Amino acid sequence: MKQTSNKLELQETFAFKMQLFVGGSFVLSGIFFGSLVNLCTLIGLLVMIFAQIETITFDKNLGSLTFKYQQPFIRKTKVIKHLLQDISGVEIQKSEDSESIKYRVCLVLFSGKRCVPLTSYFSTGFADKQKTAEVIATFLNIQNYDLEGFPRQQNLSEEIQWETVEAEIIHWESAIAGDSNDADARVKLAFALLKQDEIKNKEQAIDYLKQAESVLKSQGYHEDAMYVAQLWGAIWWRLLKT
Repeated sequence: MKQTSNKLELQETFAFKMQLFVGGSFVLSGIFFGSLVNLCTLIGLLVMIFAQIETITFDKNLGSLTFKYQQPFIRKTKVIKHLLQDISGVEIQKSEDSESIKYRVCLVLFSGKRCVPLTSYFSTGFADKQKTAEVIATFLNIQNYDLEGFPRQQNLSEEIQWETVEAEIIHWESAIAGDSNDADARVKLAFALLKQDEIKNKEQAIDYLKQAESVLKSQGYHEDAMYVAQLWGAIWWRLLKT
């Protein structure tokens, strides 16, 4: 972690090291149990080659939050940016199963529609996550940071009770026309179209879901994009059998 008065930089290398470890283990297993050229070795090499380092930079001078994903072995870099003014809070999310409790830090947006995770995975060590959340909140002068401990803003449009499905369709079409990057409106429009006529509108609905997936990916919401992809895949498969 590097910090000045106007810049805070976090570098995530744990996933990169784990990919190198797993990839190296596959390569060694392939060499030991088979030959240099076999499936196990190839899988290991691919895991290592596409391993990436994530650098997160909060820059007050530029007013931006930057996620930089570097794959050093293939010299590929991907950059995703957000505005600092859109961040309303810092949240520690929890994932719990029968064996362990894991956490990750997320940045909550003013829209309340979703949050931006600093890592795609959950890991143990609540104290470390709490410290990271506190450092970010202090740097951005944000009061909200906790373990899912503060209310989100509600999307008022979701509270509307539609008189007809046609009225709902018109509303979401207008929302998309007003904001071409509104992925949520595309998802809601897709389901409104299916509600109107599942068979007739299925292709159009799936198209809107695919558009939403593309928008979410471009904005860095990879988990939400994956969820939307699963939605349209499930709808396509279900309707294929009807």
